Amino acid sequence: MANGIGNLKANLRRWTLLLGVLQITVGCMVGFISPSAVAWFRGIVMAHIEFTANGVLMIALGFLVKELRLNPTALKVWFAALQVGTWTNGAAGLAAAFIGSSSKLMPTLNEKFPPPHGVDSPVVTNLLQLCGVTIMVALLLTIYGLFRSKASEKDATS
Repeated sequence: MANGIGNLKANLRRWTLLLGVLQITVGCMVGFISPSAVAWFRGIVMAHIEFTANGVLMIALGFLVKELRLNPTALKVWFAALQVGTWTNGAAGLAAAFIGSSSKLMPTLNEKFPPPHGVDSPVVTNLLQLCGVTIMVALLLTIYGLFRSKASEKDATS
């Protein structure tokens, strides 16, 4: 059993790191999209920042996989939530850029850079909500797994 969880952690670590670097690469590539190619260029700026920042988050969490004391199901949920959450954040920016509409969930951005087609895009709003929920699931599982890891170490040395 211990070897099975070790193999799972090694695979999840590898894929998390690889997909984190891929996400940073996608973020950098998004930065090359011309303002004239989209309806709302601020969405491209958002996507660029979110993909690169979330790629860094994914890499950082990937380095922690071995430390997480979670069962196999929780590890798989952690990985899926992390992937969905980080990728949908940048996807919301891309969608807003091409649709030309934003979400009421971004009031400061909308105030400073009003999108041409308004702030009521259900696509952008749903992507942002999905992002928020899934990233929180991944972060809470990370905290829980790290807390259990430390508690486990304490029990082993007592």
